[in-house]
Formats: sequence, C-alpha cells, structure tokens
Amino acid sequence: MYTIEQIRSLIQTGEEKDFYKSYAWQRTAAAARKRQNNECQRCKAKGFYNRCEIVHHIKPLKQRPDLAYDLDNLECLCLDCHNEEHMGKASESSGYTNEERW
Repeated sequence: MYTIEQIRSLIQTGEEKDFYKSYAWQRTAAAARKRQNNECQRCKAKGFYNRCEIVHHIKPLKQRPDLAYDLDNLECLCLDCHNEEHMGKASESSGYTNEERW
C-alpha cells in the first residue's frame, strides 16, 4: 500500500497511474464495487441502471491523497457519468462551455 507521501511523489512526477495499478488500489476498488452493488451511483440516483465501470475519487487524488483508500470517498460510475464529471470540471475551470459556435 502506498503511503500518502508516496502518492504525493507519484503525483508530482506524473506517475499516479502506478497507484491505480497497485494491488492495494485494486482491492479497494473491488470493495467499493461490492459496497455499491457494482452500480453507477449517478445513474441509480436518476432511477436508471448502469454497471460500475470506474471507481471515482469524489475528492480528487491529487488534492486529497490522504483519502486515496477511503471507501467513503469513492463512487462507482459508468463511463458516461465519469466523463461527464471530468468534462464538467474542465469546462468550469476554463470558462469554456460546450456550445456549438457554427
């Protein structure tokens, strides 16, 4: 299991993908899937069903490495909801809105 300092080091060197390949993360992600019935939590809240494709850190790993393995900070998402989450944050931070301009 990576320590908080090791995770910070991975982030600083752009190697956080190594964290996601680790056995400790794989076990934690499996526990999150089991806890959330392998269902996308955003779709479930809307009354739909999609299976969990990605275990997402609610508070980002880069900002809160201390919550890397905290099940309360993990959310099962389908690929569409995960992409929507990250695209929404990207457009909020850049001021860009996804409007057709032609």
